[in-house]
Amino acid sequence: MDFEVKGIAASLTNQTQPFSGRKKLLQQGQTPRSWAIQNPSLPVVPRLDLGSLVDSDEEEQDIIPENLPEPTSKYKLKYQQYETEMKEGYKQYSQRNAEKTKSKITQQSPRKKIDDKCIQGEESIVGALTTLDKKALLQHGYADIRYNAQSSMKKSDAEMVAAQRKKQTVAEQVMIDHLSRAVISDPEQNLPTERPESTPIFPDSKTAPLRFRKRTLHETKIRTHSTLTENMLSHKVQFDGRIISRNGHDACRELVGFFFAHDQSLTIYEYRQFGKNRTSVLPFIQKNTYSHQCGRRKGTQYQLGDFYIGANLTFLSSDHSSLPESIKENTLFILRITNIDQIALDSLKTDSVEPEDNLTSQEANDRLILKAVQDALKEQLHKRGVRILTGLAKHLQQLDKEGTGLLDKADFKQTLQVFRLEVSENDFESAWQILNGNDSGKVDYGEFKRAVIGEMNEYRKLFVRKAFMKLDFNKTGSVPITNIRKCYCAKKHPQVISGHSTEEEIKLSFLETLKDACSKSDEVTYGEFEDYYEGLSIGIVHDEDFVNIVCTPWGI
Repeated sequence: MDFEVKGIAASLTNQTQPFSGRKKLLQQGQTPRSWAIQNPSLPVVPRLDLGSLVDSDEEEQDIIPENLPEPTSKYKLKYQQYETEMKEGYKQYSQRNAEKTKSKITQQSPRKKIDDKCIQGEESIVGALTTLDKKALLQHGYADIRYNAQSSMKKSDAEMVAAQRKKQTVAEQVMIDHLSRAVISDPEQNLPTERPESTPIFPDSKTAPLRFRKRTLHETKIRTHSTLTENMLSHKVQFDGRIISRNGHDACRELVGFFFAHDQSLTIYEYRQFGKNRTSVLPFIQKNTYSHQCGRRKGTQYQLGDFYIGANLTFLSSDHSSLPESIKENTLFILRITNIDQIALDSLKTDSVEPEDNLTSQEANDRLILKAVQDALKEQLHKRGVRILTGLAKHLQQLDKEGTGLLDKADFKQTLQVFRLEVSENDFESAWQILNGNDSGKVDYGEFKRAVIGEMNEYRKLFVRKAFMKLDFNKTGSVPITNIRKCYCAKKHPQVISGHSTEEEIKLSFLETLKDACSKSDEVTYGEFEDYYEGLSIGIVHDEDFVNIVCTPWGI
């Protein structure tokens, strides 16, 4: 026992000796390095071999149970659908990339030959680009971001569920409103009841039968000849719409309409959401039969063939007293159909006797004329659409000194000359005759711009509205520049990823081009925001590329 204790004490003194000696030598002025050379170090602890800790293939195989049940047919079907969607998404992405590389290769050769001082050939297109044009074109870089099929599928599924829930809520409210009001609003309820001479008159009104009492709002007859039924209201077409307006609050209203086939009537409801869970559905246009208020079909009642994506429904603001004051300022209230229940529409078209295509020869000719003018101007607006369209809107607004939104032919001619947009005299006169259908001599400049220059499709405009609604959380119709600076994110821009530019440089280039489109330096309205992306949309062929340009920096 004494030996073990002495051995331990001796070993401890031996182990602490080098450290005490090292301390004394260091106190004498010797460096740690020289001391380490003279005194060899203690035995080093062997290194831990991490590779030996990794499970071998045999061990991994043992972990997996042998008697696993085979996957069900439902799971196999889901996996096959997911695999095909992933392959199809990647195939589309690779095809777009191949087209982009081809276009870049074809465009590189003539650009190298162009001199800065030369004014021939393609200098009219490339050399005419200003600094603002080049900064605006930086936004096209977001189109090169790799397509993520899985994340886009998740987002689209969530959006589809929310949209279906919204449509179902509105449809239920419409059925409740019209079925509960059908009996009360029937004109037959106001007719007096016929009372035979032999029937006794009860002195007490409370004990008298219901047919002899004075009918009030809730004491009505139940059986009427014109009562609506659920079967009648079920033959309908549901569609989504938006108001064509430069007012951001009105343009971002969520409107849902219904066209009923049994009496050719329509109604429009507004869906409002407060926070995450609180919603309300209120009538915006009362159920009635309406007619076209402008164009070749002015005075013609709306029919089933008038409802399709991109169609305009026009109403007189004076006929609807419940409309907001901002909409009543204009004589016409224009609603654009953005989405429609195609299955219900096709089903009603097969049952109806009216012709499938109500397009007249005059309307077809008008569309061809405007399409030709739009194609000619889009070639001139290529790569400088942002600067031209935003400047065009500001210039037309300055010419409208009365604030009515109407300008005459001379104003439009002058505007095209100022921005060097060449349109032949015949094409301009033909377009003017189409737009000036009422021979008033003045045309709404928003309608003129949409008809002559064109506009992006409703799929693209949906994402522009989503981006603005995310920025305008107070629903005022305008967004401060400070909020845009905070919300804009350039982390995923290809030039930022490659290191050629910083996030701040990309953000400043965007803000500079956007500020140039604004009438006020500290805020952006919906019309100015839309004009900016209208200009970007001109040079982008594929819808998916444009959606990437809008969604990536705003995180939608």
